[in-house]
Amino acid sequence: MITLTAAVTLATVLALPSAGLAVPPGATAVRPGGAGVLPPPPDDPAGARLTAALLPAGEVPAGFAPQADTTDDLFARIPAEIAACGNGARVPAGTVYREYVRGPGDEELLVETLAEPGADAARAAVAKLAGLLPGCSSFTRAAGELPMDMGFALSPYPLAPKIGDASAAVSFVMTVPTMKLTVKGRLLAAAAGKAYVTVLLMSETDLKVADLEAAARKAVARLAPAGR
Repeated sequence: MITLTAAVTLATVLALPSAGLAVPPGATAVRPGGAGVLPPPPDDPAGARLTAALLPAGEVPAGFAPQADTTDDLFARIPAEIAACGNGARVPAGTVYREYVRGPGDEELLVETLAEPGADAARAAVAKLAGLLPGCSSFTRAAGELPMDMGFALSPYPLAPKIGDASAAVSFVMTVPTMKLTVKGRLLAAAAGKAYVTVLLMSETDLKVADLEAAARKAVARLAPAGR
């Protein structure tokens, strides 16, 4: 049993048991660094190529370290959930992702997702996120896989940067009422050739937006040499 108290942090949510949160078919969780990397199946060259394109440890903002034992999509599916206004979205098939944490209590979480749906689909995904507000301002991930509701309140992203061929961004606040936890977040999404990239930053303290935007630009830049 999980004992829920008011004295919790983002790290508490990160450490919740992964029962019921296995990586869905077609999505690959990547634990960065050495033996921590989960390679795609040998018959999945596209997955291997996308995994290699994810930001390595040396190219994420200073202070971020790999999130150990990432075996579920609890946070990696947030971009898809936001784009769908919470309507049961999962990490799309063919997506790879990587998570990093920063701070003595893992107060900050950075998540990159990368897929290659094709140029038209990538731009359509960006357009969907760009048109989300004001029609969708909030939604709730109901208790089920986790023993508590998680609420999301969405708002415009001030001065969102232009990244890749097309980009969109949204700000949000995630709340876990049962745990009296509030976490700030911002999401950047970009189309880059045939690829669709999202970079998400969540923090219990003030968000370092420059770090998020720098990570997103590097994520897109890594795709250019391969012509994606």
